[in-house]
Amino acid sequence: MDILTIITEATKPKQGNKPKYDESHVLHALLVIQKEQPIGRPTLEKRLQLGDATVRTLLRRLRELGVIKVDKVGGAEITEEGKKALQEWDSVIKIGEAELKSINWDCSMIIVKGGSKILEKQKVIELRDKIIKLGADSVLISVILNNKVELPPKTEEFGMKKLLEDIKNSCRLCENNDLITYILPKDLHLAYKVGLLLFENWINS
Repeated sequence: MDILTIITEATKPKQGNKPKYDESHVLHALLVIQKEQPIGRPTLEKRLQLGDATVRTLLRRLRELGVIKVDKVGGAEITEEGKKALQEWDSVIKIGEAELKSINWDCSMIIVKGGSKILEKQKVIELRDKIIKLGADSVLISVILNNKVELPPKTEEFGMKKLLEDIKNSCRLCENNDLITYILPKDLHLAYKVGLLLFENWINS
């Protein structure tokens, strides 16, 4: 089962009731469990900023899907099925923080490895509008092409030199054809929402 299918199944309404968590909570929970396992429910509640009953429901559904196992003493751990599902996400999406001093942004950063192909099917302005609909106040989309930072649809070198340097410095591990998105406010939950949107676009491009 791939990660997008797991997320869809885990967020389905049951008996007419929609869970009090969303798709990005499911993904974030799996990544936290994978990184910090075994992890107890109270710690997971803090990481996700969700209540006890909501996290109980989320864990139960993930256990039913076979992607985690829960020990009453030790806490939650990822299963082999869960690890397999997260492999593609881990190889494509990197989420972090960045400071773009030239425009006074302390922001979240989402890197999509090989993500420039997304812009072959979708205009930058359309992608930006989708990200704003998810809750971002401001969005900056850049790509690495021919080992240079570009701000599509057209990079104007004049007046942007410092910003291009900021982007390059914030993404030292970025490679050719990577897409780097910066968003305000700096909010981890929002960053995962944007990451999921970009991941789906990457899969479909």
